[in-house]
Amino acid sequence: GMHLSMFSSIAVYFGNKIGNKKLTYIFRITVIIIFVWFAGFSSSLLRAFICSFLAILAIISGTEEPDKLMILCFAFLLQCIISPADIWNLGFILSYGALAGILLMNKSFFKILSKLFPGYLSASLASSTSAQLFTIPVSFNNFGFFTPVGIIATTVISPLITLFIYSGLILIILSLIFPILMTSSGIFMNLQYTVIKFLVTFFSQFPKWSIN
Repeated sequence: GMHLSMFSSIAVYFGNKIGNKKLTYIFRITVIIIFVWFAGFSSSLLRAFICSFLAILAIISGTEEPDKLMILCFAFLLQCIISPADIWNLGFILSYGALAGILLMNKSFFKILSKLFPGYLSASLASSTSAQLFTIPVSFNNFGFFTPVGIIATTVISPLITLFIYSGLILIILSLIFPILMTSSGIFMNLQYTVIKFLVTFFSQFPKWSIN
């Protein structure tokens, strides 16, 4: 989903440069279709694709601010029809659960947390808390435990993953144009990966809430 959002945003950026809204939508749809075809239809990626596609169609139809929760609900029903086997897939359940939590609870948590933390940090914590809250039952049912520190871990690690993805894309393009950059690009990407892996391992050591 994060990768799809990234490529969709890039498509919007270059589409806006063209200055033609219809071409922007066509370009955006084409890009996400190509990406999903290339990456493969995992349950969570299919969810992201359907949601993105429905949101684009809603905007094309003249809806200035599409109802994201309604789009998510319709995407859920549509995915159940397209791929019924996904209903039992853990990625499918967590993906929809986390997004539903964000759409339903994010604003409430943000109002509380914005009084305690700066803008970006409170927004990130609000999203993380909302997503974690709605997936707690799934974690207990499938793993037998829940890790509260995941709320903080997501806030810390998510920006690093976003940087990893965007820098990777940029460095791939630069390395193709300037092959001399391949070695240094590889070192930089490995460094980012090492930092992310270290943080994930670090947070995984924190106590868990168990149902046993």
